[in-house]
Amino acid sequence: MTHSRSLDAPCRRAAKNTPAARRNAPLPLLLCLCLALCAAPVPAASAHNATAAVQATHNGTMPGVPVTRNGTAATSSAVSTPASLDPAWASLVQRLEGDGFDLAATEQIFSRLGPESYSPAYMGAKILELYGIPGIGINREKAPEPALPDSYEPPVPDVTVGSCLNFIKRHENTLAEIEKKHGVQASAILAVLLIETSLGQDLGKDSALRALASMAATSTPAQLESMGNKRQKARVNSASLAKTLKEKSNWAYTELKALLRYAEQRGCDAAFVPGSIYGAVGLCQFMPSNVEKFGVDGDNDGCIDLFRLDDAMYSVASYLEANGWRGATSDEGRHRVILTYNNDGSYASAVLATSKRLENALKGKGKISLKSSAVVGGYSRNPYARLDPSLRRLHRVPASAKVRSLGDYQQLLQ
Repeated sequence: MTHSRSLDAPCRRAAKNTPAARRNAPLPLLLCLCLALCAAPVPAASAHNATAAVQATHNGTMPGVPVTRNGTAATSSAVSTPASLDPAWASLVQRLEGDGFDLAATEQIFSRLGPESYSPAYMGAKILELYGIPGIGINREKAPEPALPDSYEPPVPDVTVGSCLNFIKRHENTLAEIEKKHGVQASAILAVLLIETSLGQDLGKDSALRALASMAATSTPAQLESMGNKRQKARVNSASLAKTLKEKSNWAYTELKALLRYAEQRGCDAAFVPGSIYGAVGLCQFMPSNVEKFGVDGDNDGCIDLFRLDDAMYSVASYLEANGWRGATSDEGRHRVILTYNNDGSYASAVLATSKRLENALKGKGKISLKSSAVVGGYSRNPYARLDPSLRRLHRVPASAKVRSLGDYQQLLQ
């Protein structure tokens, strides 16, 4: 650092000299000035900045924060905008800077999504869910594949009744502690994990950052139309569509900030956190803001990591308790609690049905045993798959579908 300052000093003084002064300056002084200017450090290339940021992640420094060669954090003024940063992210990155996020670090994170990573299709999927009008499909090839945590393995190899019962027996002490603390039964916790991610087997095909950032950056009907999503604009009331886009864009921006904070405390690269098309993360598919509200460090390692089993199980129980599970003893009451997790009646019914089936199996009722290969959860093999809202969005909607009001979906994911 001392050597850098010694080179900077003559550069700053030279900048103050007038043209006349430079013409009249002694030749030795001019030679010194030229040598100093040639030796002064220049901004690193974009590729170097991206490499340094990735190395910082592996070295345990703040994820996404570019570092200088001596290991110190680089300031935003010292780092040029990465060439791989999609220009569509520019205003969003500036908005994040205004909310206290480091500009250079944020640019580096977004640059790792790739040069053409923005897509209004994520917001188009939300409009499809709310209004039943299909739009353009999500091109997942435009962004890097999300990366699973190191050495990650699903809690069970196959999602069957037998494997689930074995799982409950294997973790009975932890599940008993959770029930004692939060009042939520093992069968309910497991049912949520089964319906959400097939008990950790399907953590999402998208980068949660790309999904949330794309939604946050799509706030007008013109943006939907610009990428070929004309059907939704044509068939939804313009005032209603504009209002919905603004509301959902602001919601996604709040979740985006929470995701960046979550990735920082977890010590991972936010660009590669796997998630749903709406940015839900972990075995329990929490929206990032819910991690801050209801997340629990179940394994006491000092970090809330929803890709770790204990943290995910404790967090599900924490959420259900906070939303009234203890006092909900009837099916109707518990159905209402589950609707706060995902405001879809079919989803809530599937969770309750799966939970009851597990409870009966634990009590030895019916013909289900530990050796049973009957499927319990997992949308890929479960008849409830066609009712899954996240999958329904990706299916083609008949042209005869009518525009419907927001209705019960108005508070979805808020």
